[in-house]
Amino acid sequence: MSVVLTRVVPLVEPTAADRSLLDAGETARADRRSDPRPFVIGHAALRRLLADHLTDSPTAIVIERRCPTCGSDRHGKPTLPDHPGVHVSLSYGEGLVLVALTEAGELGVDVESARSADFGGFDRVTLADVERPALDGLVGEELLLARARLWARKEAVLKATGHGLVVDPRQVVVSGPTAPPALVAWTATQRRPAALALADLDLDLDLGLDVDLGRPGADPTSRAHVGAIAVLADSPIIARSG
Repeated sequence: MSVVLTRVVPLVEPTAADRSLLDAGETARADRRSDPRPFVIGHAALRRLLADHLTDSPTAIVIERRCPTCGSDRHGKPTLPDHPGVHVSLSYGEGLVLVALTEAGELGVDVESARSADFGGFDRVTLADVERPALDGLVGEELLLARARLWARKEAVLKATGHGLVVDPRQVVVSGPTAPPALVAWTATQRRPAALALADLDLDLDLGLDVDLGRPGADPTSRAHVGAIAVLADSPIIARSG
């Protein structure tokens, strides 16, 4: 089994303690963002998860990034040069952050809010033609959650492979939103992963987000998040809260 340790934290205002965990490079990247909160919260959470797993200080852990396409160290998949057998990934949702680690193989995780899938061109820019019938007849929040589920699966796969959006998501064909998660087809020119396990992650929706669902007119999709995990391994994924 591919055991993946996950941790979900609410996206709140970072504390001084959160910021103190970041290294100089992470701090610089956070400061370049118009809204640094997701980056700070996410990287602080990842360092805490790693510290618990490795029994080390969060600030002692070296995390590097290197883009496989352009070679830049300003973005790309996070790696642990001192612990090459430990693979990590993180993702920011509208109201929460997901971080994860595994020793089973290259890892990708993604979290999406239903509201992030609420735009008219979603099918055109995201789905292959063979994926679209799975959404037929869905409306409202059910449609948005189904879209978010497909998008999370695709993003998790592309994070695990390290391609990111260099590969067109329409070329990563996944199973329908109500079917067991699987990579159905890979039509990109880049090499298809030799082995890949994919799993959905049902996230805790009650993380103190600033939304009153009992208030008339409240948008339920503000709290609705779905997640996915991809590991470049043959064995099925078991997700455990870390």
